[in-house]
Amino acid sequence: MKLYVDDLRPEPDDGDFIVSRDYADAIWQLSIHDFEYVSLDYHLGYGESGLDILVWMRNNRRVPPKINIHSSHPWGRRQMKEFCETYFPDVELTMKYPY
Repeated sequence: MKLYVDDLRPEPDDGDFIVSRDYADAIWQLSIHDFEYVSLDYHLGYGESGLDILVWMRNNRRVPPKINIHSSHPWGRRQMKEFCETYFPDVELTMKYPY
């Protein structure tokens, strides 16, 4: 299973993704499914971010084998990348846009 988290962008065309539009739904999805791949945007609106989701994943030990950061937010992309490199060294990390 794959999870795509973005508040604005359309869902990927391949149809294999569960789409979450905000932090709360993404956390719910992560808590009930074992994902093989998660693609995250940084800015999720209302003060929520993809970095917050990464922190939740670390704290709850719900880390997929592959994480993609598809954000166009320069500071957010960098922060998320550094977080993943620090806390998820065994995860396959990509930075592809849009997914």
